[in-house]
Amino acid sequence: MVRIPPIEEIDRRYIRGSLEAFLSGKKNLNWIMGVIAKSGVLQYKGMLQEIFNDLQGYEKTPRYQEILKECQIQKWL
Repeated sequence: MVRIPPIEEIDRRYIRGSLEAFLSGKKNLNWIMGVIAKSGVLQYKGMLQEIFNDLQGYEKTPRYQEILKECQIQKWL
């Protein structure tokens, strides 16, 4: 029998991977903002903040600060 993860876990992995792509310079700010907005992760209270907390190794980088600030402006965090 194949175990299918809950949709919440799929959304979490998708956003985390997308944020890592942005943080490593592979994608731009508009792209990641669109991904977050359309992903469904915002319907889970606190999930986006948890993902940001998991990525604190990047917190001193300009890209982390940029996306964190934009998410705060949008009131997603």
